[in-house]
Amino acid sequence: MKPEVNLFVYAVFPDGEIVQAGRILSRNLGTVGRYEGFFKYSPSFLNHPKRYELDPQHLPLQEKVFTANNSETGLHSVFEDSLPDAWGRHILARKGGLAGATAPAHLLAVLQGGGLGRLLYTEEEQQPSYRDGSIEYSDISAVIEEAGKLEEAMDIDSEELRHLLACGSSAGGARPKVLVSMDNQRWLAKFASTKDIHPELFVALENAGMTLAASAGLNVPVIKKLSVNNRNVLFVRRFDLVGDEGRNALVSFRTLTGTYDPYGVSYSDLAAVIRKYSVEPGQDVELLYRQMIINILLVNTDDHLQNFAMLHTDKGWRLSPAYDIVPNIYQLEQILLVNGKHGGIIAEDVIAEGRKSGLSVQRSKRVFNDVVDRLADWENVFAISEVPTVHTTKLKENIRKRIENRLKE
Repeated sequence: MKPEVNLFVYAVFPDGEIVQAGRILSRNLGTVGRYEGFFKYSPSFLNHPKRYELDPQHLPLQEKVFTANNSETGLHSVFEDSLPDAWGRHILARKGGLAGATAPAHLLAVLQGGGLGRLLYTEEEQQPSYRDGSIEYSDISAVIEEAGKLEEAMDIDSEELRHLLACGSSAGGARPKVLVSMDNQRWLAKFASTKDIHPELFVALENAGMTLAASAGLNVPVIKKLSVNNRNVLFVRRFDLVGDEGRNALVSFRTLTGTYDPYGVSYSDLAAVIRKYSVEPGQDVELLYRQMIINILLVNTDDHLQNFAMLHTDKGWRLSPAYDIVPNIYQLEQILLVNGKHGGIIAEDVIAEGRKSGLSVQRSKRVFNDVVDRLADWENVFAISEVPTVHTTKLKENIRKRIENRLKE
């Protein structure tokens, strides 16, 4: 592991203009728990007419050196938002020929401009060219096969991962994801892991969850569930891209709240951030509240801070479209707090959290009842989405009880 990484950070604006935003220095990267990270805006960026705070909470537009407060990463969290999780980071390490332990800054150097969001990274003070990082739809079959090989044997030859290593960040979480170009648009493609308990389960559940969220009034990306060589793949249209060359910024609520531990954070804490930075705070707080209700009713309990984000467009900060809404067969309790509770949440808790978020009691009740009514057709959506019966009996019982009883004890 290189003990020090210097990176130039560039921002791609919605009109396609690329501007140097600043510099990152990460050092002591070979020393466990003692990583150091620094960031400084470029003077030209501070004076640029389209300048904006990369992290409005922690990186104000000031001519100073900002120190990262996480000694385990040596990086400000907003730059980590450019990186994939888990599986995708392994792909990046393989792509960059990085062996053994790697720090996030090493992965950013490999990522360059192939990730999600507005920021590009380079080790040379030279404006990087725009890199889409997407593979063609026709290569999806090869990617699925390569991903299966990689999951079964992490030491396979890189030549056997030719398509997988070509597709930018791979945007992976716990399951394989790749960036795809299809129908002259760009998508995030999600497919099953070889370790999943059922090959169709999680793609079907996410398709159902996202479809129901849209019907319940959330702003969600366009999705398509397609069969590729008898394997279902969920395609989610990317909302960080603008036209052929422009990009919007994405900043997670992990970054905005400044915490890596989501269990002490509530939905109303997220609402407070929205009220502070959104150019449409009233609309966005209500959308977040609506999403909270959907998550509870559909047992989408993987509601950690990286599953919520704000989007910076040419108009300013807004709550991003909702994503990763997946009914959970394993866990009943929410990660984020609802009226001080992770589980056993009833209607009174939902209304109380609405009040803490700044909504009136009347408005909170109206949104709650509207969401419950709009989710009444959930079983039909599950059937159309081909959610398997196996492994989902208990989940369906929980959803039925929550919706029909309107979260009454």
